This record gives sequence, C-alpha cells and structure tokens, in this order.
Amino acid sequence: MGMAEITVEDIAATKPDCRGAAALFAQAQNVAIGKAKLPAGRAFALAIMAGMLIATGATFMLLTKGDSTLSFAPSQVLGGVAFSLGLLCVIVAGAELFTGNCLMVCAAADKKISWVDVLKNWLVVYVGNLVGSLIIVAILIGGNFAGMNGGAVGDAMINVAYSKISLAPGVIFFRGIMCNWLVCLAVWMGFAGRTVIDKVFTSMFPVVAFVACGFEHCVANMFFLPMGIAALNTYGFKGDIDPAKLDAIMQTVNVGGACYNIGLATLGNIVGGAIMVGMVYWVAYHKKQA
Repeated sequence: MGMAEITVEDIAATKPDCRGAAALFAQAQNVAIGKAKLPAGRAFALAIMAGMLIATGATFMLLTKGDSTLSFAPSQVLGGVAFSLGLLCVIVAGAELFTGNCLMVCAAADKKISWVDVLKNWLVVYVGNLVGSLIIVAILIGGNFAGMNGGAVGDAMINVAYSKISLAPGVIFFRGIMCNWLVCLAVWMGFAGRTVIDKVFTSMFPVVAFVACGFEHCVANMFFLPMGIAALNTYGFKGDIDPAKLDAIMQTVNVGGACYNIGLATLGNIVGGAIMVGMVYWVAYHKKQA
C-alpha cells in the first residue's frame, strides 16, 4: 500500500510547533492572571523554591569560577551555561521568580488584573526569593562548599561578591536593565514552547548571555552577595592576594554593600522586564488582541 497523500487542508489543521508572537502575548496575560489569583501562602512557598533554584544555578556557576586556569571569555560563558540551570528549573518545574513576574504588567495594563495584584505578588515573591536564597547559603556553609578545590571556590564566592558591590550605582542600575530584559525575553520565548525541550532551548541562550556579559540579577545577587559575605567571614580568602585588595574586600563585602547592590539591581530589573519587555509587547499587541 502506498503512503496516504498529505493535503493542504491536513497541513493547515496541524498544530504549529510553537506559538506565534501574538499568541505569546495572550499566553503571558493568562499566566499573569493565574499568578494574581495565587493565594499568598502558595505564592510564598513557590517563591522560596525559585530562590533556591536560582541559588543552585549560581552555585554551579561558582564551581566553574573556582577554576583559575580558565581564561576570561570561556569562564564567563561556561559560568552562564551553568547558571542557566536555575531559570530552566523555574520555568519547567514551576516556581515564582520576581524578575520573571515583572511581565505581569502586560495584563495589568489591559485591566485583566489590578496593579495592586501586581504589587502584592511582587512583594510576596521578592521576600520568598530572598528566603530561598539564604536557605541555600546556609546549606552550603554547612557543607563546606567554599572549601572545594583547595578553597578556590570560596575565593570565587568572595571575588564575585566584591566585583558586584564595588560597581558604581549607575553601572549596577543599567546592568540590571540589560539583565532582566534578557531574562524576561527568555521567559517570554519559553511561552512559545509546547515541549520541555522547546522551553529549555529557547530560554537558555538569553540567560547565558546575561551572565557572560556580567549583568545584574537581583535574585541571583540575593545568593551571591550573602554567600560572599559568609565565605569571607567563615573561611577567609585562601589564595594569594595583595594586602591592599584584601583590605578593600574586607571594607566592601558586607551587609550594607549587599543591600546597596540588590536595591539598585532590583530597580534596573523592573525597568528591563516590566517596561522593555512587558509594556513594549503590550503596545505592540494589545489592540490586536482586544
């Protein structure tokens, strides 16, 4: 028997491999409506999970940074690949991440949810992300993760924290914009996928790019900065270092410095995600969708 002939009608009736651009806008709004309806307790629990997942990806990244034989570009790119584990787990397993939830504005702008709903979700999720991040910090301190590779991983923790806190305010803010522009694009493109592989493949590369380029992600920094502070005060710096730089690290890597960085990164992340992705796509598609 010969193969059945495939007609134009058969092709037209076939479900596309991925959602089109306008359909992504509708899907983003549906997701936002679901997030707004989440009870506070459930949102908080899922936010803790997201904080732990992002911290786990960041932990994987620190392991690559603990290899001093890698040159700059390979270290940055490999670190980005390792870090992407966190967001991929958030997208596939399901969790509440503050930076991704900046996209909720596209539903609020169409009055499908209220702005109060958005702000409530952001507050609950932001605090939950911080709690989840600190849980992983405590576990890693207990597990002597900083001692890996003869203490080089701990040195990487301290160096990463120092490099972030020592940035100028404007630099942190603008790097925060670029970071969440890419992260929210990763989440937005993930809406297009119909399979796990689709979601992983479309979401991974923007995340690798933001990490490799050194942009600032407030939730990741809720892990990186407390981890650096804990490593500095628990284990100290193990490698060879100029005394002047060590003194600068001691003066910089502290709770005040962490709050400074995370606060500015948060503002930048809101601009990059809510305005440069959520509101731009709202302008492009809301009339057509209506």
